[in-house]
Formats: sequence, C-alpha cells, structure tokens
Amino acid sequence: MVKKNLGPCSVVNCSYKDVSFRIITEFAYQKCKEGNMLEVYPYLEVGNQLCHPHYCKIVESNRNKRKLKSKEQDCSRKKIREEESIEKGNFNK
Repeated sequence: MVKKNLGPCSVVNCSYKDVSFRIITEFAYQKCKEGNMLEVYPYLEVGNQLCHPHYCKIVESNRNKRKLKSKEQDCSRKKIREEESIEKGNFNK
C-alpha cells in the first residue's frame, strides 16, 4: 500500500490549505542545494513534506530561468543576423 502525503508542510508558517503534498527526495534535495534554496530554508531535510506551491517555489525554483535565458540568446542571435544582413546590403524583412 502506498503512503499518502497528507501534510503538514515543513515550511514555517505555511498558510496553504487543501493542497497536495510532495516528499523531498534525494534528487529534490540536490536541486535545492544547486539553487541555493537551502540558505533560505536550512531546516529542510530529505523525507520532509512540502505543500505543492512551496515545492514548486523551492525545488523547481530555476525551471523558468533556463527558458528565459535561451529566449534571450535567441533574440540576441536574431539581432546579430539582422545587423549582418543590413551591413551586407540585404534589406529583406
């Protein structure tokens, strides 16, 4: 039988109610270390439970940053290509 994650959230003063919970695994703990989230939440350990909103905020904190960084790189590449085409005399839109 699978153990249900029913809480409580390990974050101090968590105010979320009626949400799902996630357990901090070894892999999730490593992601917290890499993201420097353990500096903010030093009391978190493997096996603790977090509510879903806090899990997303703490464990998956850098998920969108990678996407933004790649979008910025794509924009800068397009800008460079446009500048090169203008220098060569190609004015295609």
